[in-house]
Amino acid sequence: MRFAKSSVSLVLLLGANAAAQVPGTNWAYTDPYRDQMLYLHALVNYSYDAQWQIGWERQQLAGNALRINTGSVTSTELLTDTDLNINEALNDRWRFHGSFRRTGLRQWSDQEERLLLGLERSIPGNSAVYMAVNPEFSKEFIDVAAGYTLYRDDREQYVRVGVLLEDINYETKNERGGESEESPVALQWLVRLALVHDWYLYSEGEVGTGFERVFTDATLSPDLARHDRQTNTAQLRVSRSAEDGTVWSAWLDWYDFNEVMEFRQASFNYEYNNTQLVIAAEHIRVMRDRHQVRLLVRHVQQEASSRGFNEHDYDRTDILGGAFYEYLWPNSGAIFGYAFGQPDIAFRAPDPVESYNLDDYRDKLIAGWRYDFSDRAQIHLSVSHEVSAHGFGGGAVRFQMFF
Repeated sequence: MRFAKSSVSLVLLLGANAAAQVPGTNWAYTDPYRDQMLYLHALVNYSYDAQWQIGWERQQLAGNALRINTGSVTSTELLTDTDLNINEALNDRWRFHGSFRRTGLRQWSDQEERLLLGLERSIPGNSAVYMAVNPEFSKEFIDVAAGYTLYRDDREQYVRVGVLLEDINYETKNERGGESEESPVALQWLVRLALVHDWYLYSEGEVGTGFERVFTDATLSPDLARHDRQTNTAQLRVSRSAEDGTVWSAWLDWYDFNEVMEFRQASFNYEYNNTQLVIAAEHIRVMRDRHQVRLLVRHVQQEASSRGFNEHDYDRTDILGGAFYEYLWPNSGAIFGYAFGQPDIAFRAPDPVESYNLDDYRDKLIAGWRYDFSDRAQIHLSVSHEVSAHGFGGGAVRFQMFF
């Protein structure tokens, strides 16, 4: 299941520590609200640059690829994003297909961790069908994905459309007496197509029904009575990379999350929603062979709310940006950057919870080093200093490899 760990941990937290979970204390969904560095870290300081992103998109179905992004976002938490794709030809008709994705701490309400392993079989017309499963230890969380792929000969342009059936054994294998009123089914897509003048369109996403479950047996489920959950994501990007190193990229990221929890103790019941939209643009330019400039700007709009336990409304608008300079050597580069964030935050909750507004300008100075092991493997190391907050801003490591 896509988000099994986070939801189970929340159930255990609320069940085991019920006395501490009252409005106004820390809660898994409201903890990040006051962390003004969260966006600056994940969306500017630690983001993959457009050159790396275009390379990743090109290799999604063409070969094997690994990328890792990790760095400090708070004094106690580490952002860790990992993506692994395996596309290995077994013979002239069959391919092994595998993917692993783990997303770390960011502005989303949940953390994703999913492994899918399967086979792809080519059919006439530069196309293929595939099926994959996740060999989950807990059988109730086994997923099955299946679909169709159309691609060019080099597999660097593609259209993949599939269906993900989540938790296919849930009703027969779960130990809490859970019964599904709505089984989770999702449409998945992955697209990369050439446009005019060397521009490319890229899109990926997952939109589904989510699950709705009831737990009627209080003996098997002494704390939880109902759990509904739905998460939808989509990204649309257009990019152009020229031979002289000039890169243009613009994109939209959409995220929508909804969760309903009903407990035996009704005071803990809630419905939580979190919707976010990111509009972004990036430009990279090389001057006189030795100097590279990277400019990045993002607009983030977020609306979140809870009804019931820890009732509140949260609205956030961010303007984020960064300017980076890199001095280039043949296989490496020294990087210096400045990143900023100007949030407009409003949190409203009934008494006795404190309502607040936040609009503090936050910025960072960044120094880094990039090394190209080859044209198929690169690493980027950086450290940063929080200028307005007068403190260490964290270290980061990004690594990307095609093999």
